[in-house]
Amino acid sequence: MTSVSSCSSNTSCTCGGLSLSDVSVHYGNFAAIREVSLTIPDCQITALVGPSGCGKSSLLHAMNRLTDLIPGCRVEGSVRDGVGRELTDPSLDVMSLRRRIGMVFQKPNPFPHSIRRNFEIPLREHGVSRSDLPDLMEKSLRDVGLWEEVSSRLDESAMKLSGGQQQRLCIARALALDPEVILFDEPCSALDPLASAVVEEHIAALRGRVTVVIVTHNLAQARRLADHVGVFWMRAGAGTIVEEGPAEVVFASPSDADARYYLSGVRG
Repeated sequence: MTSVSSCSSNTSCTCGGLSLSDVSVHYGNFAAIREVSLTIPDCQITALVGPSGCGKSSLLHAMNRLTDLIPGCRVEGSVRDGVGRELTDPSLDVMSLRRRIGMVFQKPNPFPHSIRRNFEIPLREHGVSRSDLPDLMEKSLRDVGLWEEVSSRLDESAMKLSGGQQQRLCIARALALDPEVILFDEPCSALDPLASAVVEEHIAALRGRVTVVIVTHNLAQARRLADHVGVFWMRAGAGTIVEEGPAEVVFASPSDADARYYLSGVRG
């Protein structure tokens, strides 16, 4: 497997690449994914595509240990960050890990509090001083194009925002913690086309700043966004990656027959 690349040539890069080797995720006796190996290059956008039920989200959740919260779930194999730390190590500080590897879910999940509190809660939990909160909140909201839309409404409920605004708020909330990696699990599937385009634009703007991993069933979106692609398929009753590489190569000439049919729209 290719090693995680260095980011020395990009001063804005945070060295957030990941290297997965023989990762399997089991729920009780059921194997959701089996022996997945994948390189996630730092400061690029990696898209995970494939039919529903192939374990893409399970792999995503294993990257920042959300699988720990699921009774009966176990993860085997190795997940290492850009400096070689083993992220599956039971002694690892999971709260620190989830600050470094943030998550944005399929359905927008703002806290049912004010916009301001949506930043205060996670930032204080992670030890950010009260005096730093306003600047971090404004910067993060500007990063997703929300500041001008909500700056006069910071003490109103986040639940009053539109679906697209809520999803951008969730991205801003993740960015406020200065992560190395952000994981996106079908972030546009609950949004209308216009809101999806805005969210997609801001995901693309993260390239070169943080490492992005996005699970999507939208192949057109993957083509637009991805620098690197992993294609999932079912093999021997479990999901696995059957094709991986630079996006332009994978989309133009996949070597695996199932990946080729899926990416061409024939199967899947």
